[in-house]
Amino acid sequence: MVTRRNLQAVQVPAIPERDRAPDLRDSVSAALNAMTWLQPSDGALRTLALRQAEEIEGAIERAEHAAAILRDAEGDPSVYKRLKALETMCDATKTVGWLGPQLQGVLRDLGGTPASRKAMQPDKPIGGRLAQLRSGAAAASGVDDPED
Repeated sequence: MVTRRNLQAVQVPAIPERDRAPDLRDSVSAALNAMTWLQPSDGALRTLALRQAEEIEGAIERAEHAAAILRDAEGDPSVYKRLKALETMCDATKTVGWLGPQLQGVLRDLGGTPASRKAMQPDKPIGGRLAQLRSGAAAASGVDDPED
């Protein structure tokens, strides 16, 4: 005998506005604008950082939208099943977990993290001792660029 189950929608509470973190798009944009050392050649990484922040915020907004639709579809099994599939695609936690470290890497490459700014200090040039050795070897051999 086949048992028939009625699917019941799980109530997903709305996120109160006061509990939301600041918008990542605004935070990344403000951080990039404060990086006065960026050159026009950094434009692609700057755009990538903004795009990643947009994707993270978009995933959060899609997840909230899917949750609202899910609440509205309570009692309709076919709609509920389709919305559960959509909810899986809108998993904000996975998006943040995937893009968050990538965004951090882009910002690090642009000098937007404390460690990368420390490495940019004149008394600690990037490359440190290895760069000094290469420079000394290049000067001794009369070669302009040790990387050639």
